[in-house]
Amino acid sequence: MRLSLVIRLLFFFAAAFLFVHNTSLGQDASDSIAAASSGMSITPVVLLVVGIVSVLGMIIGLKLNAFLALIISALIVSLGVGWVNDEDAGTRMNAVVSAFGSSAGGIGIVIAMAAIIGKCMLDSGAADRIVRSAVNVTGEKKASLGLMFSGFVLAIPVFFDTVFYLLVPLARSLYRRTNKHYLRYLMAIATGGAITHTLVPPTPGPLLVAAILGVDIGMMMLVGTMVAVPAAIVGLVFSIVIDRKMPVVMRPLGAGENKHKALLEDQLPSLWVSLLPVLIPVVLIGAGTLATTLADREDRAQIVASDIEDFDALASAIESAPPASPLGRLVASDRLTADERSRLYEALADEGRRDEAIELLNVALLGNNIYDEKAFLGVPLSKLSKSKLSANQLRMKPVDRRRMNRSLLEDAHPDLIAKHEWTSSKRTLSDRLSLWSNANFALMLAAICAMLTLKMSRALSWRSLGEDVEESLMSGGVIILITAAGGAFGGMLQDTDISTFIRDFFSGQGGSGIMLLVLSWAIAAVLKIAQGSSTVAMIIGAGMMSAIIGDAKPDFNMVYVAAAVGTGSLMGSWMNDSGFWVFTKMGGLTESESLRSWTPLLGVLSLTGLIAVVVFSQVLPLVSKL
Repeated sequence: MRLSLVIRLLFFFAAAFLFVHNTSLGQDASDSIAAASSGMSITPVVLLVVGIVSVLGMIIGLKLNAFLALIISALIVSLGVGWVNDEDAGTRMNAVVSAFGSSAGGIGIVIAMAAIIGKCMLDSGAADRIVRSAVNVTGEKKASLGLMFSGFVLAIPVFFDTVFYLLVPLARSLYRRTNKHYLRYLMAIATGGAITHTLVPPTPGPLLVAAILGVDIGMMMLVGTMVAVPAAIVGLVFSIVIDRKMPVVMRPLGAGENKHKALLEDQLPSLWVSLLPVLIPVVLIGAGTLATTLADREDRAQIVASDIEDFDALASAIESAPPASPLGRLVASDRLTADERSRLYEALADEGRRDEAIELLNVALLGNNIYDEKAFLGVPLSKLSKSKLSANQLRMKPVDRRRMNRSLLEDAHPDLIAKHEWTSSKRTLSDRLSLWSNANFALMLAAICAMLTLKMSRALSWRSLGEDVEESLMSGGVIILITAAGGAFGGMLQDTDISTFIRDFFSGQGGSGIMLLVLSWAIAAVLKIAQGSSTVAMIIGAGMMSAIIGDAKPDFNMVYVAAAVGTGSLMGSWMNDSGFWVFTKMGGLTESESLRSWTPLLGVLSLTGLIAVVVFSQVLPLVSKL
């Protein structure tokens, strides 16, 4: 891909952005651009374009190492943010380092363990055993379907990155057996894993989108799966087409990957032993996810009638509470409308409407704006409140947000609201599984299992096993550096406030029917292209759509808006997306090959998903009543 083509693509994305915005909202392009330029600074867009040109120019144009290109580009964007905000250059350099460290901390151990698992499964013959067994069942022609289905199912309880790490050894072993279709196998795994990762709870992204838009989790799971199935089928067909047009030869990930001789059929580990490195993390993480989901459904931070010490005193305190006070902040919760605030005052004062008052209080406790340093000045905060306030607020689940806000009110008014009891048998089970279901720990156990399998199948000494592990870690270290650098680059793009610019660009605009779904998709797509994270694009996009829609609900179930946001968050994956680097480096592809396979694949999934959402919304508009 030439650099001039990259620049033309940038203009294409900009034109498409304005086109989608204007067509979905029914405005003239000139009016929209004038409004945008008069009310908003275009600095975030300029910094975004500078970042895109910088990273693509260095990697594709100058052939620079991806790690260096991403870190340098992240620093360029960060310094630009500092220049605009009048921040010290040293501070901005520290921001890059902090973002890099945060990204590395999130993926470092997982990638290192995945590298060990992959090499050990390949060298021990475990991957070969699984592939032989699968091919005996499905046949070679349907092997890619089996990989896609595996990714589709496994990515529901497990993060996409982890699923891809676990299934890549199977794709590599399958290529060794067939000596063809390597890219198809990789794209099949990506197809199944990516589509359910953005549409089907309990994956965090769709789970939070459902909560923000007020969609039932069960409904989100049902419709998300309905939308994901046709998208996955089209994605698999697209994978076959791309594989025929640009076949890719499998490359070794490490210097010692192929140093062991192939084992005979009777020398391979048994199927169950071979499956353990894959099953251990899936079962452990899945069990932890299930236990946490069941415990969260209890939502024990909700207020019940017995929690209110004195309704009259609470009503009086809320009515007289200054705006800049804990109770004032509660009433001003962004989850309550003006009408609901009036009803809350009335219901608290009316003994016959206390159930309504409690319901409104619980809605208010989901607000994002209750805590304010001035409002809680002088209030001794509990350890629980402090720990929740220091957590990632953007990705916080509704059940945890309600618990945080409830704890803050208990700290401020212990005489009015009783302390809630969080622990239950389900929560205790969830807590006990927290270590075992941690992705880092689960993959560590899987790596140990894979290492022992390699040692026994090859009759290796501990020294020889250690050498094999060291070789895998050397290749894994490069992947960690590049993926973390990609995270730092995406983090600096977020610091440009490009998300705020996009929100303001679309704000104040209504929509109805199909165009509402297109707008939901477009906002999430633009957010994804701009900052790289599908989860962040989903969360911000859902929040924006909630504000745009307000009380004017569409004629179809809101679950379709949630699904449209999820499909939009797949569009435009490139070098600021960690998934791009996981696919590229764990698959042994070049950046150019991924831009011509992974990026269009996710675009196809996104567009097919949008079409499915639109069709289902028209065919089954009242799906919640089924």
